[in-house]
Amino acid sequence: MHVYYCRKCKRDSASPVCEHCGVQITSLNQNERFRWRTLRVPLGDTQTVLGALKVLFFTLLVLTMVLFIGELLFSQNKASAVNLLTIGGLLPWMLIFLAAGAGLILLVLGLQGQEEMHYVIDYRGAHLQTWIVPGRIKCYARFLPYEEYNIVPGPDGEKRLMISESHLVWEDVCRCEVSRRAGRIDLYRPSGFKFMSIYPEREEMDAVVNYMNARMKHLVKK
Repeated sequence: MHVYYCRKCKRDSASPVCEHCGVQITSLNQNERFRWRTLRVPLGDTQTVLGALKVLFFTLLVLTMVLFIGELLFSQNKASAVNLLTIGGLLPWMLIFLAAGAGLILLVLGLQGQEEMHYVIDYRGAHLQTWIVPGRIKCYARFLPYEEYNIVPGPDGEKRLMISESHLVWEDVCRCEVSRRAGRIDLYRPSGFKFMSIYPEREEMDAVVNYMNARMKHLVKK
């Protein structure tokens, strides 16, 4: 949603004239911004699921290679290193651990439930807050403590808990990738680490991209 921030009443307005207090909003370059919210289910997010499975796969791969190389270096019979993978049953056991780990990951992601992502894109940078409807199982599935004093009421009086908050100023962005088919903008800091993924509303995708490009002129287009 394209809005203008009124510094007098500290609320957003759809027009440069504040629809709440009637004041003309000045310094539009600084007070113009985009804000929206999206609902996300971690188990239905392909990036989250594949990312967790990749970590599991490479962890088991490194562990297998360490055991194999260790057997190869310290064993007097070099053939025993190969036997460790086959006859010794190391490889089948790693496949079992891979399947069990994948099932555990899917279970944990399923227990996390739904997340509410609040995005703000302004002249300073990109801002993201992630909220959930609090519950012990949802918190423990995210490896977070369940702390009732952090629970706050939402706009409709429902209970909400903020589980994460991220801010990225435009000067720190090292790479930006736009995937229009997926409806996603990926921001990197540094260039090899994806710091934040943004999911704009489809009808505002081009406007958000143009707004961000105007503030990331330091990036070299390749």
